[in-house]
Amino acid sequence: MQRCQVTVKNERQMVSRVLATLGLADVRECDRFFRYFQTVARLRYASQRQCRAYVGGQTQRQAFLQALALGRWSQRAPREILGAVQASSQIGQALMDDLRFLPQEQLEVLALDAKHQIIDRQTVFRGTLDSCPVHPREIFRVALVTGAAALVVAHNHPSGNATPSENDLAFMNRLAKCGQLMGVPLLDGFVVGLSSYFSLRENGQLPVEMDQSISEPLKTD
Repeated sequence: MQRCQVTVKNERQMVSRVLATLGLADVRECDRFFRYFQTVARLRYASQRQCRAYVGGQTQRQAFLQALALGRWSQRAPREILGAVQASSQIGQALMDDLRFLPQEQLEVLALDAKHQIIDRQTVFRGTLDSCPVHPREIFRVALVTGAAALVVAHNHPSGNATPSENDLAFMNRLAKCGQLMGVPLLDGFVVGLSSYFSLRENGQLPVEMDQSISEPLKTD
């Protein structure tokens, strides 16, 4: 669904569209709303008596006011916190509980805020029995959408062996370098087995050192 920005110039048109979806397509319905409230912004200061007068017993008008109230709430609602990352061992054990018995590889991304609180968790890819191809852009799309300050990535090995393959290490190293360039560091990367896990940070492989050719600043004439 395309997101439309409401402005002073188009708010009457937007109100008319929403009213129409509620079965109130008559132009007089739009006129009625603006006669009672003048603008959408002023609705927040309207009294209950004023709102009841506008509704006039019409359930569709009541639904419209409730939809506007829900929209205002979504703008100021506090961000949901799914947990916090205190240490690699803590998050590693939690990831083992979730991933170690899965029959196929699955890659999880945890988005963290500046205080290392988990603000989102997404399954980016489910693979075949022994592979899980994924591109860094799919990982960092999660960071951009959620406004994350850092990321944790994890995937399981259905074989039960938590030892990372060369491809695992190369991929997570690439993620770490991408994260440094984007200002969204990879806080840790995990491989989950049946009875153990592998942590890049615990094994001293994070943070990575950037190649000079990658981090060289732009030159000007």
